Amino acid sequence: MAEIVGCLAMSHAPQLMLDPDQWHLLNTRDWDPLPERPELKLETNEDRWRKWQKCQDAIAQLRDKLAELNPDTVVLVGDDQHENFREQGMPPFTVFMGEEAEASISLRYLDEKLSDNRTCYRVDSSLARWLVDQLMEEGFDPAYSLKTSYEGGLGHAFARVLKFLTPDASRAVVPVLVNTYYPPAPSPRRCVQFGHALRKVIAQFPESRRVLAVASGGLTHTKIVESLDHEFIKAIEDNDLTYMERMAPDDLTGGSSEIRNWSVIAAMAGKAGRVIEYQPLYRTTNGVGCAMGFAHWL
Repeated sequence: MAEIVGCLAMSHAPQLMLDPDQWHLLNTRDWDPLPERPELKLETNEDRWRKWQKCQDAIAQLRDKLAELNPDTVVLVGDDQHENFREQGMPPFTVFMGEEAEASISLRYLDEKLSDNRTCYRVDSSLARWLVDQLMEEGFDPAYSLKTSYEGGLGHAFARVLKFLTPDASRAVVPVLVNTYYPPAPSPRRCVQFGHALRKVIAQFPESRRVLAVASGGLTHTKIVESLDHEFIKAIEDNDLTYMERMAPDDLTGGSSEIRNWSVIAAMAGKAGRVIEYQPLYRTTNGVGCAMGFAHWL
């Protein structure tokens, strides 16, 4: 039988891949409605480097946790942003079950080609097919995919986290795609239910398998809302799935919608988690940036 040996969650924004001296290359998205924040004018480049380094240290901790847990398969829950899914089909939940998949960490901000910086990952296709079949028995009808159409392979939510946590690509993976970005997205409550269902069907998988579940994305961005982040972090540490179910969909739009992926994993874990680092990385003095979070449920 399969065993879920742990759960992790981490942000995947490009600010993790570029040091603070390169953040000027990123889109600032200076929205007119956002007022200047005087306290952010006081933040120095040294402050930004210190916060960024804490994020890098947190990634290293999660990478070490993964190595220690030694899973056979990493089930990675992330979103797709008009990479493999577009207007002709935008399923709420999708399981990739091809034999292998490539993923590119190229950054358009550096004019890197998506055909470069690609890594090939072995997919645990037998577990993936099991998920599709058994999720239907649990009241879900997930789509499935056997190949990617995006030039970069799997979307950036998968490429970046896999490169951070499994740089040698030695683990089998099962990519699970949640449509967080494009309305109508699955409700917060539905995402929690999906996490419960994933945990149940993985535990029923008849083959021996050590499974690590990972959420990719979040926290709030491109407008950082620290109050919402802290409420969600408290819910993680209190195992308050009811809070996650009742989150306002209007708060989970744009980049902040990726919090849904964390809710899926929190429900899979079924216990209180620990947020090992939270850093709001601002790029502008009116609050544009990405709030980075890193957590585990062990």
